[in-house]
Amino acid sequence: MSYSRPDETWGYEPAGEPAADPAWSDAAGAPDPQPSRAEPRRAARTGSRPRNTGSYRTTGEDGGEDHTLPPPGPPLLLRLPALAVTVVISAGLVLGAQMERPVYAAGIVVLQLATVGLVTWVRKVDGAWVALAVASGLAVAASAAAVMWTPVSLVPITVLLALAFGAAVAGQLVRREHSGVTESLGFTMLLCVAVCGYACYIALSRLGSAPPAMYSAVVAAGTAILAARAVDLVMPDPRINRQVTRGAFGIVIGTMCGTASAAYAGLVIEGPDPSDAAIGGLLIALTAVLTDLACGYMSAARRIDGAGTAPTAVVNIAGPLLAFALTGPVVYLLSAYYMID
Repeated sequence: MSYSRPDETWGYEPAGEPAADPAWSDAAGAPDPQPSRAEPRRAARTGSRPRNTGSYRTTGEDGGEDHTLPPPGPPLLLRLPALAVTVVISAGLVLGAQMERPVYAAGIVVLQLATVGLVTWVRKVDGAWVALAVASGLAVAASAAAVMWTPVSLVPITVLLALAFGAAVAGQLVRREHSGVTESLGFTMLLCVAVCGYACYIALSRLGSAPPAMYSAVVAAGTAILAARAVDLVMPDPRINRQVTRGAFGIVIGTMCGTASAAYAGLVIEGPDPSDAAIGGLLIALTAVLTDLACGYMSAARRIDGAGTAPTAVVNIAGPLLAFALTGPVVYLLSAYYMID
């Protein structure tokens, strides 16, 4: 029994000169020994070969759109919103922590609602109204608890998260159609964890010695996402997955840059030790870039299923929003129990 390596160029046409017309070649009558997988029948029948365009193609044998093929990379202008959103969120989390708590909480609620709406748009599920309603209500309640609960603790946020799980189950029961219940319930809890993650920043800003550690953690997450996205602009290939328009180099370099920025922040900001900040920054940067990447996977899954995709700008904006949300619990635990004394 022998093993043959699968064709990894499926859906991709490398740059180069187009093949000569077989009608004018010496081997015009010879059949193509290995016809393209994209057009196996037509290639075997006519001996023609696809034109080399140097980009991913999405047309199938019949010339129509084939959603199972790898999508082409988005243009430059559609990649820039992710960089701008990352800078705005990073600056808002750091500078907003120095303002009055109700004002800071109001800004966090805006981020929470934006995350709920855009991530739901990216990964459209059955019964999306349940996810929107439960997560939006939890966003307001968790932010209020993070501001008013004394002493500062994650206990009220955890209790509200448990209540949200019960509300999500009840919402699934009252739906008229029960298709996709498991996926809808899981997605609802993902959004609930995300909004609670943003509430962790409010609670952390109330701890006396924790904010400096939070600043270095936010810098690590923001730098990691910015570096990963910036590297994707110049080195989009090889992709981390052919269906996801994100480069593999960006993920690695982004994590390294986030770790280095956390260590440098430990030197500049009085509070966390540089070595502790570097270790914490590694975990935070890795969490941020992988969560940002997860939005690309959600969009690709929806595209492969034939359900279409959200606009590219929406997918790119939802990535950093979800990344900072799910990084929040990691930032709280590391800042409160590891990076400070």
